Amino acid sequence: MARFLKRKTKNGWSYTATVRIKGHPSVSRTFDTKGEAVVWAAKTTEKIKAHKYNDPRLALQITLEEALDKYLVTISNKKAPNTHSREKVAAKQLLQKIGHDFAIGTISPAIAAKYRDDRLKEVSAYPVRAELALLSHLFTKAKKEWGIPVDNPVTEIERPAPPRGRTRFLTDSEASKLLDACRKARNKKFYYYILTLLHTGMRASEAAGLYWNQVNLKERVIFLPDTKNKDPRWVPLTRKLTEELSTLKNAYDSTKDNLVFLRDEQLNTERARSRPGIKFRESFNAAKNRAGLPDIHMHDLRHTAASHLIMSGVDIRTLADILGHRTLQMVQRYTHLLHDHKLAAIDKIDSLGKTED
Repeated sequence: MARFLKRKTKNGWSYTATVRIKGHPSVSRTFDTKGEAVVWAAKTTEKIKAHKYNDPRLALQITLEEALDKYLVTISNKKAPNTHSREKVAAKQLLQKIGHDFAIGTISPAIAAKYRDDRLKEVSAYPVRAELALLSHLFTKAKKEWGIPVDNPVTEIERPAPPRGRTRFLTDSEASKLLDACRKARNKKFYYYILTLLHTGMRASEAAGLYWNQVNLKERVIFLPDTKNKDPRWVPLTRKLTEELSTLKNAYDSTKDNLVFLRDEQLNTERARSRPGIKFRESFNAAKNRAGLPDIHMHDLRHTAASHLIMSGVDIRTLADILGHRTLQMVQRYTHLLHDHKLAAIDKIDSLGKTED
């Protein structure tokens, strides 16, 4: 039922409607006219009885820390380990800059914009975009699934433009120098790891976390059951890589339950399990400096494989399948390398319409 209280104010009268229904907390709201109060009370009563009423006070009762904790446990935890790890880092930044005890109902577009501007003074656009994406998804889930009546502040602001994708790739000569430097590493498996990245285009952590039961040397293929985009993928092996991995397998205790490039004890932390490629970071930095290639990144080896494949005439659909991209958008960056191939192709009709002597 609803009760109405009339009060004298400086500007006239106000009407406070209070709706009380057994089994539900009472809710109140004040209006300038009794008609508005009656309409609100009727609609609110109907929503409460239909279990469709979202009390706006809920948004002021849950803090950003509580909301992020719930998100990380119930939503982020179901994502790929790499993604979950990154979102935990992003959550820490949001809490540090906005505040642990800040009610999510008070986070406005202005606050989100200030967060963006402050973070851009410290880091590049990429992590800021990731942090804002997390905040945006948090608000979406809070409203749609948790029954918290909040508006998404991130949708009202401009996100920083994404940085241009890095497309540095190694020439044949540079790749040879790098592999020669890798052979000199103390870790004798390191050379085989880097060769695998160059000859497959796999992501650094995909290769670092490989087990021998995923490698079929007879069929020349690696099976990845759980990739970044959650789809399984079969990665073909070159003949050279197949021979080298056979040598590696014969040289070490390579039962099917063993890791190919690492030891089990090297993955004893959550960070290492989610990003096993970091275990080769120091070795890679040392090798690239020995090779006189200080400007390259480990991810450039993936670009190198992709670039050489497309320059060898592989179509972009096949390239996307090998690299594990769902769409062609990510491989479009390599199409500029086809310029010479396009010229050679168009020259095949050079004589079209030519007058014979």
